[in-house]
Amino acid sequence: MLAVDYGKKNIGLAYTDELRMTVQPLPSLPNRGVRDFLNRLRATIQSLDIRELVVGIPINMNGTRGDAAIQMEELMDTLKAKLKIPLRGVDERLSTVEAMEFWNNLNSRQQKKYRTVDSLAAALILERYLKES
Repeated sequence: MLAVDYGKKNIGLAYTDELRMTVQPLPSLPNRGVRDFLNRLRATIQSLDIRELVVGIPINMNGTRGDAAIQMEELMDTLKAKLKIPLRGVDERLSTVEAMEFWNNLNSRQQKKYRTVDSLAAALILERYLKES
């Protein structure tokens, strides 16, 4: 299972093992558009033998769906059509805030490994999904 935290600048990725015991952040991807993202995502899915995708949906704090959530749902429709694997949307409220707190406690070597906080946010999204399912 692979989680995606799709951002305007960077796209965070994290995956879990087949037994869903551990969640591992992957290096984030620079956002160079949907076509580039699809190509990189396909390569990641193939190399890790991913069978399900979890995507963070930016729900407003009051529980409503704003423009960002609608755009993400449209991207999810594209991903479903192009990737042909099961895809789930997960409320990502506060995942970036939690990831920033965790990020600030990493040493610089650990931060360089992940490049950005986005993959840590993806890991939190995936952990949330695993706990709720």
